[in-house]
Amino acid sequence: MPVQFKIDWEKTLAALVYLASKELPEFDKYKACKLIFLADKYHLVHFARPITGDSYYAVPYGPIPSQTLNRIKALEAGEDDELGHLLEQDTRFSNPHFRAKREANFSALSQSDIMALDRTAELFGQKNFPELKAITHAMPAYSKAWESRPAESKRAQMAFEDFFEEDAEAVQGALQEMIEQYALESAFPARGV
Repeated sequence: MPVQFKIDWEKTLAALVYLASKELPEFDKYKACKLIFLADKYHLVHFARPITGDSYYAVPYGPIPSQTLNRIKALEAGEDDELGHLLEQDTRFSNPHFRAKREANFSALSQSDIMALDRTAELFGQKNFPELKAITHAMPAYSKAWESRPAESKRAQMAFEDFFEEDAEAVQGALQEMIEQYALESAFPARGV
């Protein structure tokens, strides 16, 4: 059974606002999704857990954090007040750009989360959408999911185990630690949380 995580909305929203506060060029839903993916992937292969816990899907434009993208779309439609209190939309663009309205509570983010987000913003934050699309399309986790989808499907779930494939930066043992932790959490689910 493939490893799955439960999305942590407090961390996810904090990560989105943290990236938006960097005032990166063209920070729209597409760039936000690519940067969240890259930060989650980096954190996973180094620390055996993603930052957000979102589920990733391969779609024609690359990997997407599905639940995060749904929240951003709801914000664009004026239907997500919580995210609307955190992010300001610049609607002069066909895809609204986002800026942090005010500093969010970043205490939900660990030091390693912040390090991964900073590294992602530094390495990829100045890149445009075609560059980010090319980078993420070249990753084995994306191509493996995309190539294995049914022909009529426009999306395929990505496996977290594949995030480690052909990644020279992956910390030895992180994949095994992720799998063991998932097995423990599956065997002994938290009660009454």
